[in-house]
Amino acid sequence: MSLQRWIPTPGPGRVTLALLAVIPAVMAYPWRSSRDYWLLGIAAAVVLVLFGCWRALYFTTLLRRRLAIVSRRGAAAPESPTATTALLRVGAPGGDADALPLPLLAGYLDRYGIRADKIRITSRDNASDASRRETWIGLTISAADNLAALRARSARVPLHETAQVVARRLADHLRELGWEVTGVAADDVPRLLTADARESWSGVHRGASDYLAAYQVPLDGQLAETLRAIRAHPARETCTALEIAGDATRNTVAAACAFLTDTPPGRTAPPAGLIPQRGNHRPALAALDLLSTQRLDGHTDAPAGLLAELDWPTVGAPVTETART
Repeated sequence: MSLQRWIPTPGPGRVTLALLAVIPAVMAYPWRSSRDYWLLGIAAAVVLVLFGCWRALYFTTLLRRRLAIVSRRGAAAPESPTATTALLRVGAPGGDADALPLPLLAGYLDRYGIRADKIRITSRDNASDASRRETWIGLTISAADNLAALRARSARVPLHETAQVVARRLADHLRELGWEVTGVAADDVPRLLTADARESWSGVHRGASDYLAAYQVPLDGQLAETLRAIRAHPARETCTALEIAGDATRNTVAAACAFLTDTPPGRTAPPAGLIPQRGNHRPALAALDLLSTQRLDGHTDAPAGLLAELDWPTVGAPVTETART
C-alpha cells in the first residue's frame, strides 16, 4: 500500500499558512530568549495542526467534516438554480454488445451549439438478480456556459427545455444504433437519500435497516478491475457512476459508487482501492443522485484511450468481462 494513499498532498494555501509560522521561527535562530522559544513552539503547533493526518485526512479536515455532519442534520443541500439535468434510461440492444459507446456520449459535451457541464452514466445492480441492472445517462446543462445560445432560442432563457432537446437527440442517436432509450420524468427517478436519512461518520442510515456508504473510485490503471470488484461486492444494491466533463478536445473523468447494505458500513470491507467518503457521505450521496447538477469529486484528465477501452455493461454481465479485446 503506497504512502500517498495515507498521506494527503498539501495544497498551496496550507503550505503558505505553515510558512507564515515557520519563517519567523527560523529567523529567530539561535533561540535564546523566551520570545524565540514561543515562536518555535507556535511554529511546531501550527505545523502539527496543518499537516497532522489520520487515514489520509488532515486533522483540520476531520474537524470540519465532524462539524458539517452536525450542521447538515435535517437540512437538504440546495441544487443550483442555473443548471438542470435531463435523464435517459438505457437498455441494451438486441445483439451481444451491451457496453455503452462512451466516446459517443462524450461527444455530446459540445454538440448542436450547446455545451454540457457533464455527462454521467449511472448503473444500479441488485444482488438478488444480476439481470435487474439498470442504467441511466444524465446530461447536465449550465446556463452560465450557454447564455448566448439560450438567449438566441428565447428571451426567457429556456434552460430546462434546451437540456431536454439535447437529451432527445442523444436518445435518437442511440436508438439508431439499436439501443432502447426512454426519457425519465423527475417523479419516476429512484432516490438514494430519503427525508429521514441520518448521517454518521461512516455512512448514512436510511429508514429502519438500510445503510448507505459512498466511495470515490480512483482513476488509475486498475479502473476496469476496480469496477469489476464493485459489481461483485456483496451489497444488497450497488450504485456506480462514471462522469465525463470537459470539451471535444480534452475530457476529465470521475467515478464514484455507493453500497446499500442491511448492516452498518465497516462490517464488510469494501473493494481494495476505493476511497471512503468519511464524514462526507451525505453530500457524496446527494451528488450521486440521478438528477444532481453537482459534479462528482476527483475529476482528473482522462487517460488516452480510456473511454474507448472501458466497458460499461447495461445489463447483468459476468463480472470477469470489463475490457474490450
